[in-house]
Amino acid sequence: MNPKPGTEDSGKSVSIGMIFLGLIFIVLWLAGAFVLGTMKLMASIMANDSGVASADAHMTLIGGMMAGQVLTGLAGIPAGLAFFWRSWRKRLLWTFGLLLIVGLALQILSFTSFF
Repeated sequence: MNPKPGTEDSGKSVSIGMIFLGLIFIVLWLAGAFVLGTMKLMASIMANDSGVASADAHMTLIGGMMAGQVLTGLAGIPAGLAFFWRSWRKRLLWTFGLLLIVGLALQILSFTSFF
């Protein structure tokens, strides 16, 4: 009844400390993303106080910034899981990087399209 090779992570168990650190990372990342998103929302809303930009450009700024912030906020979940989920670590870190890059790119594009 020996398990097939490759189905286990070399027989090592995951430490409680790494699980705790991963969960703390997720919670702190999401909390930081919420605070940063709230500040970005307020800045985006006030960006057109002079009324120079069109309403469509202003809504594109707000929507793009918030969508990008949601993506960068969600990126913390696979990063935190990568702390202790060894067999999926490579995929989780790639997912983290992809979400982070796409979210940041979306925010940069919406910001530059406003001006």
